[in-house]
Amino acid sequence: MARSRMGWLGACALLIALLALAYWWRADRASTSASSTSSKVVNRKQFSPAASASNGIQRNPRTAIPCDALTNLRELGSALTLVTNKRTGDELEYIVVGDGADGDQVIVMFPGTGQTLADWPLQMLTNAKYSPRMVRTPAYLAAEDGAVSLCHSYRILLFDLPGVGKSQLHGNVTFDQTANDVDAMLDDAAATYSISTKQVDLVGWSLGTADAMKYALLGPKANSSRTIRNVILIATKPGGNTDGFLDGNQAQCVSTILDGLKSVSGRDRRLTLQLERYAFELIFPYKNQQPYDGVDSGCTATLDHDKGEVTLHVETTCVSDAECRRVLVEQVLNQKAWPWSLTKGVPAELYAQQRQQNLDYSVCYCASATAEFHSSDCHCSRKPEMSETNGGLCQTTSHPPNEPKSTHCAPLAMSGVMTVINGPEDLYIQHTYGRALVEAYQQEFGTGKARLVAYLGADGAGHGILLQHPKWTQAQVWNALAPHPATPAKTVAAP
Repeated sequence: MARSRMGWLGACALLIALLALAYWWRADRASTSASSTSSKVVNRKQFSPAASASNGIQRNPRTAIPCDALTNLRELGSALTLVTNKRTGDELEYIVVGDGADGDQVIVMFPGTGQTLADWPLQMLTNAKYSPRMVRTPAYLAAEDGAVSLCHSYRILLFDLPGVGKSQLHGNVTFDQTANDVDAMLDDAAATYSISTKQVDLVGWSLGTADAMKYALLGPKANSSRTIRNVILIATKPGGNTDGFLDGNQAQCVSTILDGLKSVSGRDRRLTLQLERYAFELIFPYKNQQPYDGVDSGCTATLDHDKGEVTLHVETTCVSDAECRRVLVEQVLNQKAWPWSLTKGVPAELYAQQRQQNLDYSVCYCASATAEFHSSDCHCSRKPEMSETNGGLCQTTSHPPNEPKSTHCAPLAMSGVMTVINGPEDLYIQHTYGRALVEAYQQEFGTGKARLVAYLGADGAGHGILLQHPKWTQAQVWNALAPHPATPAKTVAAP
């Protein structure tokens, strides 16, 4: 199906945003390493000693940012804490926000591929009642203003992975290292913010769900003084494909575009920009898309390397969709804000590592953990790109690819429930894989340990469900944090 002609104003607005995005993502990539190193030295001095701490050494007491002070997350750049994990040498920047009205329970937010802490949609974390300043921003949509505020009720810990912003990237960062780093960060946050991190809830999106599950596997084994309560996974999959199947039945159009980005590798700037545009737009459902339940998603694309052209054979909805446009503009602005401007958001080297982690998670399986933040009893059906310890937590088969089956899942030491939140129109990870994860944990550890929630609105929900439906997503996270009986894996929640 040919792509229809876009309205002139919408097309111009999208083009301007994309050009800006391409500039901030790609411009001066070659010189980023040298220039940002010197910039980071200067800016770390600006934070020292007040905003710098190391493994629980408190320099100046700090308080969580109150909800009524929030306009957008990128304005918090100057308030970030930079912590160094002495066990790994990795650096992370983080911040704690929230009023803690219902207690000091801490929610740890694990970012997805290419995501910085500034990219979390604010209307997924709070509402206008408790964060009235956000109403004055172009990002605010009255239709997405909900009745609950995670920010008001809890403390929310937002962080960036090593290599983003002020932090340095030292070689490969595995899921095991991230789990180790997050545990050190939680110790530091307890001392720096004078809050308790002995019991935490975990929320992850996309690749961040793998980080969250790995921490739930490794953290309690290595640090028995900390308890994992609930694990909430937005757009996830079990991994561990014993048949070598890689991609969660990813739509052909998405695989073609991501493979194209890898093969082009910035050599053709115009083609790279077009591929990046489509990759972003397809986290939202395409026009007239039906739930992706079968073998074929109906979304295809062709890439002609000789002509430097990519053709998408479905019509995306980003120009007409207010949420898609808003998110695109916000991400451009976030990458221009300090300190994320130092690395143009997530740097290319870290993004490449995230793609390697995703492959390893798909084809490797780790059954247990040691007391040193190390996944053990790992096996792979294909050669890993980074490390077999990046493997998933279940053994999965995908025959047929839209009906995955997971078994032998590694036990997670959580006192609460695993909740999977899925979009039925997800083109990056078919929603049936999230269902397989829930079914496996219910069968092996009891129906009370896992539950599935899916969006059933007529407008659909894709991989970017939290970006497309932030109010609904916040409500589901809120419900998942409250005590309740678990529901069968087939049960879904309407908007």
